[in-house]
Amino acid sequence: MALEKRTPDCALRFWARPASVEKTRRAFPSAQVSSHAAEIARNANILVFCCPVGAMEGLAKDVVGSVSNEALITDAGSVKASVVSAMEPIFAGRFVGAHPMAGSEQSGIESANADLFEGATCVLTPTAKTESSALRGISDFWTSVGCKNLVFAADEHDQLVARSSHLPHAVASILAKSVQGSLPAALAVTGSGFRDTTRVAAGPPGMWAEIFLENRQHVLAALNELHSETQVFANLLETGDRAGLEKFLLQARDVRKDLE
Repeated sequence: MALEKRTPDCALRFWARPASVEKTRRAFPSAQVSSHAAEIARNANILVFCCPVGAMEGLAKDVVGSVSNEALITDAGSVKASVVSAMEPIFAGRFVGAHPMAGSEQSGIESANADLFEGATCVLTPTAKTESSALRGISDFWTSVGCKNLVFAADEHDQLVARSSHLPHAVASILAKSVQGSLPAALAVTGSGFRDTTRVAAGPPGMWAEIFLENRQHVLAALNELHSETQVFANLLETGDRAGLEKFLLQARDVRKDLE
């Protein structure tokens, strides 16, 4: 949708699972849509893998024989080390891993919008094998849909998003589940703070379970760091340390305000 809006002369093709082909055709009536991946990939200039990270390698192997030697390949997965290690041997230096940091708790093509990537950060994860022309081309592609690009190594990306993206989703899910603990009636008195804090917990469970497992090492490290901060907060409460609590909350507020 962003490409249709910003680059209307580009020719779009979509691979979709058989059950989603008609829905995709309705959303993009002028595009070619097929459940045959090799047909869609044939002679394309740029391929963007927008599927569960665990499905990328198999899909890549299905299409590699149809991909031209000049084609550039990227993805939109939330985990990068496993994706890069799977995709680079298939496409060599033409593959550039990417993670556009945009989205919501909603899923499916019916939730898509043309401005999703406007001003969003996209992390690119080239390696020593990445062709410089591929990096430039893929960087230009993500810029063309509205993103601002950053470059990190794949494992560094996974460490960072474990804390900035994956941990918040885990915390939102834990909070949403725990509020029903010993006092289920607490749900009756939730306000906007609870809804805002737990919004992302409404995301697709299957996709997020895969993300957590693919990045489990770094997510576990982030959870351990969160546990340490939770213990500090609990100790301040137990000791009645008002000054310490205010300092803790001030530091947290400053972090949040820096995002504005």
